[in-house]
Amino acid sequence: MPLVERWALSLALGCVGRHLRQGMLVGVGLNRQVASRLAEHRLAEWRRLDYAQWRLMLDDSESRQVVAEDGKRYSVVSSAVDDGDGRIRMFVAVDDGGWSALAPLRQDEIMRSDGSLLD
Repeated sequence: MPLVERWALSLALGCVGRHLRQGMLVGVGLNRQVASRLAEHRLAEWRRLDYAQWRLMLDDSESRQVVAEDGKRYSVVSSAVDDGDGRIRMFVAVDDGGWSALAPLRQDEIMRSDGSLLD
């Protein structure tokens, strides 16, 4: 194995080992039920808004740090994108800062230009 690859592998394993020693990766696993409730809560906030307010969020994002009922800190990131034909898609991604940051729980909602939500 080339020196650069050995160095990168050593660095990666060292980081994982350090996190394991600090208890950061022990019992790792995104609580998907809690994360889903957080995402749903954020989408429910957006559902109360009208189309014009959703348009203001286009190509922008918002990040919140939330301590959930399980005592863990979660990152809740929401953003809106133009979904074509006047529709706006609101994405919410939730992770707990561990490995789930690489593949967060994601939920979305789509609003039509008439203000109705796509089923």
